[in-house]
Amino acid sequence: MNILVLSCKKASLLIEKKAVRKLSLLERLQLKIHTRICEKCANYQTQSLVIEGLLKNTPSANGNLSDLQLSQKTKEQIQRQIDENLKKN
Repeated sequence: MNILVLSCKKASLLIEKKAVRKLSLLERLQLKIHTRICEKCANYQTQSLVIEGLLKNTPSANGNLSDLQLSQKTKEQIQRQIDENLKKN
């Protein structure tokens, strides 16, 4: 397989990795190429960025996101923003 061509599974792993640490130059290039070709992964990346941004602005239990309990209003807000971003693409 070509070094620049990723599977969707590998692309989704890089999208999640990007949320916690900087990607290497090769990883950034691979992800950029893949998301230009694959609409589903591009949408997943958009959704992940929206959710990450919203969670950063939501207070969590003891600073631990795994203990975070979202209100119904917050869940609806996240869903609206995901829907809006999907319409843009």
